[in-house]
Amino acid sequence: MMAAQLFKVRPVDIPYSVTMLLDDGKHISSQHIEYFPYMYWPNRRPCDPLNMYFMDVAYLTTGQSLRTIASELSHLVRYCGTKNVPFAALDDTNIFELSALLQSEKSPIRIGERIRDDNTVRAILSRTIRFLFWYQEKFVSATGTPLIGEIDTSPQIIVRRVKRQRHAYSQSGYYYTHRSMPTPDSREPKGPIGLPIIESIERCVDSLSDINAQPDKFVRRYRNRRELLSSHLEYIRVRRHFMIWLMKRTGLRPSEMVEIDVKEHTNILHSKRLLIPTKKRRREHAPLRSFPITLKDATVFQRYLIARKRYSSVLECAGQDETPSDALFLGVDGTAVKKASLERDFSRLVTAAGFRDVQACFSMFRHRFITYEVIVHLKEFMQTSGKTKYLMTETDYESILKRVAVKTGHSSPKSLWHYIDLAWEEIDVWGGVDKAIERLHAADRFHDELLELKHELETLKRSKKSASTAKLIGMIAERIAAIIDSAKQDIERRSDD
Repeated sequence: MMAAQLFKVRPVDIPYSVTMLLDDGKHISSQHIEYFPYMYWPNRRPCDPLNMYFMDVAYLTTGQSLRTIASELSHLVRYCGTKNVPFAALDDTNIFELSALLQSEKSPIRIGERIRDDNTVRAILSRTIRFLFWYQEKFVSATGTPLIGEIDTSPQIIVRRVKRQRHAYSQSGYYYTHRSMPTPDSREPKGPIGLPIIESIERCVDSLSDINAQPDKFVRRYRNRRELLSSHLEYIRVRRHFMIWLMKRTGLRPSEMVEIDVKEHTNILHSKRLLIPTKKRRREHAPLRSFPITLKDATVFQRYLIARKRYSSVLECAGQDETPSDALFLGVDGTAVKKASLERDFSRLVTAAGFRDVQACFSMFRHRFITYEVIVHLKEFMQTSGKTKYLMTETDYESILKRVAVKTGHSSPKSLWHYIDLAWEEIDVWGGVDKAIERLHAADRFHDELLELKHELETLKRSKKSASTAKLIGMIAERIAAIIDSAKQDIERRSDD
């Protein structure tokens, strides 16, 4: 199934309503979708049914969601195009064959392993079923043989309607399954990323930025520009550390992280607020949410901005920075880094840190942040109200989740309900250590500072201009003392609150 991608994405504005105004006449309201997919058959002819489907469901989705839908349905398009089977002619045999192909395809990178697990196959087939129901409604005659449906309608493709399991505070509903679907993987759902994994990845960042760890082919590209190579490796090192810090500290979505505007944060030390574009909203421009941070956090942010500006200057001097970007994260050439590129880069870090068989992705940072935010607010609420776990009401929980949603950018606090259970599990693990979670950010900063110090020491060792032993030891001692003193103040201040 691996071949050229069958769809392209482009920004579009889709009209969804017309209002008659007395003064201005017709006013057309549009939904802006930055990544609207356009599907092709394998022979590169437009796949009109899929493109009509995207238009039809666009108002229910965001641009990123449409791209995911297109990716899932591209397997069906490739299968039908390769086998020369029209959508209307599909039957159970074709769905079984498609499922077998999806399950048997091997990874080109991880030799001997499947490219997708059973849950991914199920998601692709589930999306296929939903599309075929839409196709049947729009294009198949109601008087003929049904294309898809339950067995009592004698369709070409037989599916079964299943009622979703109802959980607390969630809505029930239905979905369809097909006999070709593999059994769901029984792995645990994604939870907060573990601190040992984060620290291992952070330690790995410096080693990957060492010039001796770079492939020969990459180094040869800078044969006559060694200073540019050093600047590139140093910026990538700083960018990776900052990326991890930002995910730990704010729990923002990766799509929000890549759209943070540098110009909005030139005065970060004074404002002590991050302006984060809130995604997952169906608006032309993502609304900004104000995220308060401490002065020390603002200093971390400012330090990255200085490193970013330094790298831009190096590129400008080398004649490679013709179109400066206002994006927070820059690529090798100074242009804005896309979300997918950052995700691939993080996957490389995870693999390099030795976690091939462990779940570790950006969304788990968000789970970590939200879980600990709920914990802190739960503890604060119980302390001020005098309530225990067993006296908490639904109204109490709603008030807590509303406060957390302001930071996380959730439009509805109801979507955070499952974090209540995660928070109580974590609280039970910590037992009576009430201040442990509140020290989380202080511990994170302490670890980050020590990593930065370690890098500076290794740089000094390699430098031809190293200071005398006495001066070097004195500088190290002063820096360590300053870091430890700062961390103590953070921890003691939180313990006294």
